[in-house]
Amino acid sequence: MEAKEQALRDHPDDDFKYGIGRFWKILPTRPYMNARLDYRAALTFVRHVESVHVQLDTLIEDLRLCRGDSIGSKDIDQECYDFLKWWATISNNPQYDWGDETLPYLDTKNANPLELIDPFLSETSSEPFFMFLHHKPHLAHTVALTLVKVKLYFILLATHGSNGAYEMATEKNRKIIDEMIELKNSTIAKNLHVANLTSLEAQPEIEKVKAQIRKFYEIVNKANPYFWPELIDPDNTLNSAPSFSAPGSRQEMQAAIMQTWQAWNETFGAIHIIHAIANGNEFSF
Repeated sequence: MEAKEQALRDHPDDDFKYGIGRFWKILPTRPYMNARLDYRAALTFVRHVESVHVQLDTLIEDLRLCRGDSIGSKDIDQECYDFLKWWATISNNPQYDWGDETLPYLDTKNANPLELIDPFLSETSSEPFFMFLHHKPHLAHTVALTLVKVKLYFILLATHGSNGAYEMATEKNRKIIDEMIELKNSTIAKNLHVANLTSLEAQPEIEKVKAQIRKFYEIVNKANPYFWPELIDPDNTLNSAPSFSAPGSRQEMQAAIMQTWQAWNETFGAIHIIHAIANGNEFSF
């Protein structure tokens, strides 16, 4: 990656000065951006928390260089699901020694996003801040998982939705359908359990994912009834950064909104789903 960066810096157009935000649209930047992708992918094999931090920093820098995200830096929904699945599983394992760096760490890869949600609904956990949803939810994790399920629902609809839906849709829903098609670039769409579904197999999976979204909505609402109303209609919460929060408090809601609202907002139609559930309506496109 360093060699590609140096070659680009030696380029006479000075892309690092005049091309920030438009990388990838500028053809000479592409070898460097591809090298950044390869670098981030290689880091996924390093099982250490520092690797996770470096991967995140790399992705954020990718988005600074290419604001339109032509290389799909933010489409890492599979990795998000793997991360959440690992925490949900390990946090309920009392035998796991968090101080032993020789033990596997964040090693869940390509988990099936269509699987039952039982691992996320455990009654017990070894530590209160880990992800154990049914007893005392880790709010931001649960909210993130809900969004992953919403994206998965959109992907299944875009791939296996009923014929003629686009022609019959309203202008607003057509925009949502267009965004669904864009989500097919997400890494979770490439998961073999998702990609290999036939249209016949997909229909019951769509209904199952819808039920899971409703379940997670209920879990979040029970854990913190302030959250969903604020997600739908944020006030000044996006500028709030509480230093301490108790479970179920407004401060916990504020922290979770700060951590997750942007991801919900940029997934067109996602908040529409939550609004429909909150009003007791069916959601479909």
